[in-house]
Amino acid sequence: MGSWKNITKRTVEGIRRHVSKVVGVTNSKDVAHFTPQNAAYWIFVGFFFLSFAANRFFYGNVQDRENLGALAQDPGISENGAGETEILYRKLSELLFQMEHFQQLEHLRPFLALVPEVLDSVPSSVPLFREHYVLSSPYGQRYHPVHRVTKKHFGVDLAASKGTPIYATAAGRITRIENARHGHGLHVVIAHAHGFETLYGHMESVAVSEGEAIGPHDFIGTVGSTGISTGPHLHYEIIKNGRRIDPTASFDLKYELYLKLNTQ
Repeated sequence: MGSWKNITKRTVEGIRRHVSKVVGVTNSKDVAHFTPQNAAYWIFVGFFFLSFAANRFFYGNVQDRENLGALAQDPGISENGAGETEILYRKLSELLFQMEHFQQLEHLRPFLALVPEVLDSVPSSVPLFREHYVLSSPYGQRYHPVHRVTKKHFGVDLAASKGTPIYATAAGRITRIENARHGHGLHVVIAHAHGFETLYGHMESVAVSEGEAIGPHDFIGTVGSTGISTGPHLHYEIIKNGRRIDPTASFDLKYELYLKLNTQ
């Protein structure tokens, strides 16, 4: 019992230190959104830290790989009922759905380290090999090279040679393939879990079909210069709950997480 009290005390102190480092944490009365600016968010975080402490004390390390494989295949189904890790996966999925931009993901990193497979269904990598592209136009306001006006760019442009392979940044299902001559040209839209969608524009060729289920990093087509384009490149967008957000912070999510896990 004394050991449990010590674990609980250290856990609570750790939560307090973590919260004190977070900028903008308030006792907001806005309960409509489950965000880091809402006190309920941190009550939830504290609850899970206590749960993990109890689980590790009584049952051992939940990060063992053998405890994660089946969960990654179908987190909603378990032969023996919902376990600690499965509950975490479900709650983490709820938080990911509520997330509005990738900066908020910083507060979920401790949980992602426990079930890293959740990132398989979250756009969390670059759709081109790193050595194959140059970031030619970031997200945000820019002077449009064709329209000759300043307007918001709702994605990022990755300049690459025509024919460069494009890979899905998360598991999902192909919901749309179109060729918009006065827009993104030949492009693909993929629906993912947790309210995410991704768009891949100005493609030269498409290697998937509408309705097809794909895995993370599956080949979906090649870079081109179709639609309104001044040269071969990939226009890449992330749509979160219907709103286009800056994808840049997602590029190294999976790489950094697995690098950290492999060095522990």
